[in-house]
Amino acid sequence: MADVVKRDIYNLVEKELENANANFPLFASNHEAFAVLLEEVEEAKEEALNLEIITNNIWIGTKEGHSAEALHEQYTEAYRAALRLAVEAVQCAAMARKGIVSNIEMRQIDRLEGGPHE
Repeated sequence: MADVVKRDIYNLVEKELENANANFPLFASNHEAFAVLLEEVEEAKEEALNLEIITNNIWIGTKEGHSAEALHEQYTEAYRAALRLAVEAVQCAAMARKGIVSNIEMRQIDRLEGGPHE
């Protein structure tokens, strides 16, 4: 991944985490952290599946020689689904970080190891 893109994603994750922390307290337990992360992961999986279906439709349209207008509509759907997937992925990363910072022991490990890693 390009360093500039990675840096931007880290910034988006931090922004999402700051917003989540401003609106909701830290997780009360590892169980709560897991449940919230799982919810975000399931939403990301739904978007990934949606993108896969749209991509398959694009391939069918390409093979069958669909019009430029029809393909444009499908590519636009893929673009929008990919954006939604990216948002969900950022939310997954933010909730994983929140899981770490919500737990005193994990937060100490995180500090010793220098924070998030690739």
